[in-house]
Amino acid sequence: MKKLFLTFLLLGMAIPSFTLAAQDMLSYRGLNLLGGGISLGYYSYGYMGSRSMGVPPLSAYYEMGVHEHITAGPFLGFARWSYRYSAWDYNYSWTFITAGARGSFHATGFMNEILGTEVDEEKIDWYLTLFAGMEFRNYSHSGISETDYANQSRFFIGPSAGVRYYFTPSMAAYFEGGRGAFGALSFGVSFKR
Repeated sequence: MKKLFLTFLLLGMAIPSFTLAAQDMLSYRGLNLLGGGISLGYYSYGYMGSRSMGVPPLSAYYEMGVHEHITAGPFLGFARWSYRYSAWDYNYSWTFITAGARGSFHATGFMNEILGTEVDEEKIDWYLTLFAGMEFRNYSHSGISETDYANQSRFFIGPSAGVRYYFTPSMAAYFEGGRGAFGALSFGVSFKR
């Protein structure tokens, strides 16, 4: 946790100096980003029987440009799956809801300046995102009584790195790796206004 805090503290101190040096970069101030997608790499419960996914891990977000290179806003996620083991007549299901805030630092212009590349900022958006929110887990069952999996809620915070590729000036596909709304990998579509 100390390393994460130190990383974001150093990044926060570096942003103003980069902002002064890079006046011709694409500005995100006043832009709105809306996106939705699917997450992978989180759920792994149950060893025998049959698992059926009711609703895959879906998430949506809305970010507003609050600075030339920073967007921030809320996100929401929902997932549900069930598990059945017929030998014991045992059924259970999980429902997950996540809600919170995310803030993104859009780094393509800085990467161009530091590395001397010429990546088109209108087409490719490399970004770092910090997620913070609550995860609410609802557990229901029939058959064997389980108390270890009682309904729970927990706070989470974590970073993610992502990229958007714009097919049109306003529509993009995105891919994120790190701590997202649900899992380690997320992908979907994003719209810019």
